[in-house]
Amino acid sequence: MGAPAKDLNYDPNASPMLRFHETIAAFLDGGDTPRAYLERCLETIEALEPTISAWVHQDPNIARAAADAATERYKKGQPLSLIDGCPMAVKDIIETADMPTQMNSAIYEGWQSVRDAACVQALRASGAVVVGKTVTTEFATGASGPTSNPFDAGRTPGGSSSGTAASVGSGMVPAGLGTQTAGSVVRPAAYCGAYGFKPTHASLNMGGIHPISNTHDALGTIAGSVDDCWHTAYQIARLVGGTAPHPGMIGPATLDEPLKPLRLIRLYTDGWSEVEAPTREAFETLLRNLQGKDVEIFDKDDGDDIAELERLLEGVDALSRTITQFERRWPFNDYYERHREKLSPVLRESMEKTMHITQEQYDNAVAHRRKVRHQVDALGTGADGFITLTAAGPAPLGLETTGNRSFQIAWTLTATPSISLPLLSVDHMPLGVQLMGFYDKDERLARNAKWISKTVLG
Repeated sequence: MGAPAKDLNYDPNASPMLRFHETIAAFLDGGDTPRAYLERCLETIEALEPTISAWVHQDPNIARAAADAATERYKKGQPLSLIDGCPMAVKDIIETADMPTQMNSAIYEGWQSVRDAACVQALRASGAVVVGKTVTTEFATGASGPTSNPFDAGRTPGGSSSGTAASVGSGMVPAGLGTQTAGSVVRPAAYCGAYGFKPTHASLNMGGIHPISNTHDALGTIAGSVDDCWHTAYQIARLVGGTAPHPGMIGPATLDEPLKPLRLIRLYTDGWSEVEAPTREAFETLLRNLQGKDVEIFDKDDGDDIAELERLLEGVDALSRTITQFERRWPFNDYYERHREKLSPVLRESMEKTMHITQEQYDNAVAHRRKVRHQVDALGTGADGFITLTAAGPAPLGLETTGNRSFQIAWTLTATPSISLPLLSVDHMPLGVQLMGFYDKDERLARNAKWISKTVLG
């Protein structure tokens, strides 16, 4: 470990994050090149990695070869996509043919796949530069890894997409891949001051990604801007589609103009009781600012339909655990039988508590989830989306846990898209605001997110 990170006095208006889409013009006119851009990223990684520990594996030679190929395409005015030449981080539960995929598990130590995951295949075919594999919690559900928060080395970066969020939030790379079964894209993005986008469930192909829960697992993107989140997700959807039967995320290659949301529903959920005064004040101030821009904010006191959704979301964390931990029986029960000694105590204890979830308990949870999803759909005719905090506060101290998931869990359960926006700070640390949308309305959500970010940050 190097020296611990200093208190950087995080300022949303002065983030170290990179915005790849803003560099494309310089690539095309010769003012910059993907190879030079990559070298700057590698220099930042070399400087910060001893403190942050975001990476499990890097291969600069592979990255440089990809950046050189992208440089030649830009010289000819023939880039493959809007992420051609973009340095990317890949969460280490996602298979790569040329780098190990170890999932922070002793079971998979040194394991090398013979294929790229569908999403990695799409990134490479789009010209993206895969820099390396980033730290995940054990199988994205167990013990935490060594990654620290880029703004305070004594705090968690969140999980399970810990390394991707920390690498993006610190400016090591402009974008990367994460996955979410509960809150594992948007929460670490929020803690690390990055943008995190979880599209509609199954709208990005999950092939080659280690499973936990088929009905909740989702591939997402973390980046330094809404645009780069979208461009990365779009290329995956365009080239490899969604996870069947979903045909793939719906929307154009670019987001074009920001779109002002006219009506947002403010949700409290179980998480609000855990929010401390400074975080409440920061969020309430943001809502007042949006209202000052003629965005209507409604909540449970303004309609029985919203109040009913809040009621249905009570206890949603336990509900979600019942579903996901019943669905993870394969392959986790097999790991438990064959490789129990290689599982962390944290994961073994969790499995032993949940191995006896019954079919009836699972069926009841799925039935309640169906009611939640129906209620969300019913609200879609009168609102552009929902708004809440991404987490109950800034990243907590300690690296043993990855933080509270109360605010993220609902929009994984509903299968609808969500975006975490790094708009606020508390105690000199990033604080995310979560914007949530409706099924397959990802483009509208992303354009609303662009408008809110531009309005708040200027």
